[in-house]
Amino acid sequence: MNLKARQDGFKLIIPDEFICDEIKDKYAKIIQDQKSFAYKPIDFLNETIQSVQVLGFVDSTIPQPQSGKGMKPLIDPNRKEENRFMHTSTDYNYRSEKNPIALIDKTLNVYFRHTLGYVNYFLLFENFFYQYSRDRKYKELPYNFNIDILNNLGEVYSRVVIYNPIINSIDMLDFNYNQPIAQPQNFKVEFKYSNIDYQFMFERHELEKE
Repeated sequence: MNLKARQDGFKLIIPDEFICDEIKDKYAKIIQDQKSFAYKPIDFLNETIQSVQVLGFVDSTIPQPQSGKGMKPLIDPNRKEENRFMHTSTDYNYRSEKNPIALIDKTLNVYFRHTLGYVNYFLLFENFFYQYSRDRKYKELPYNFNIDILNNLGEVYSRVVIYNPIINSIDMLDFNYNQPIAQPQNFKVEFKYSNIDYQFMFERHELEKE
C-alpha cells in the first residue's frame, strides 16, 4: 500500500429523478438563458456541490453512577504513590442497549455553492415545496444517493449508498455587504435517510480488468 500525500476525493451524484418534472422544465429554460456551464438542472445542481458530511454515531454509551465510600481528595500531598483521578465514585460507561443501526446519525449534510444568482438555491427550495405539498406517496420517491469515494489515483474505491433521502432543512439566505471583496458563499441542505450501505468497488475493477 502506497500512502501518498495526495488527498482522496469523493463524488456525490444526485439522481435526475430527485428533481420533479415540472421543476426540471422551468429551470432548464432559466439555466439555458443564462448560458450556464450545464444545460440540465440536475447537472447544474451536482456541479455546485462543495462538501458532504455523512455517518457518525450518537448516544452509543449509557453512564451508570457509582457510589463511593470513604471519599478522599483526588490530589493528596501526603500520598507517596501517584495521585490518580480514578476513584470509587467514577461513573462507568456501558454499551447502549439499542441496535447499532439505530445509533447511526442518519443525517446527510450537503453544502452547495451559491452561483448564477442563487438559482441552485431556489431550485432546491421549489423542489422541496413541490414534494411536500403534493400528495406524493413514499413509493414515488425511490431514488438513492451514491457517494463514490476516490483513491489517490482518482479511481472509485468504495461507495456509500444513502437510501430514501428526503430534505429536512435548508439554510436561510444570507444577504450582506460585510465583506469588502466578494467571496463565494455556501449553503447547507440537510437530508434525513432511512438506511445506509458501504460497498467496496475495488474488487469489481480488478475483476473487470481480468
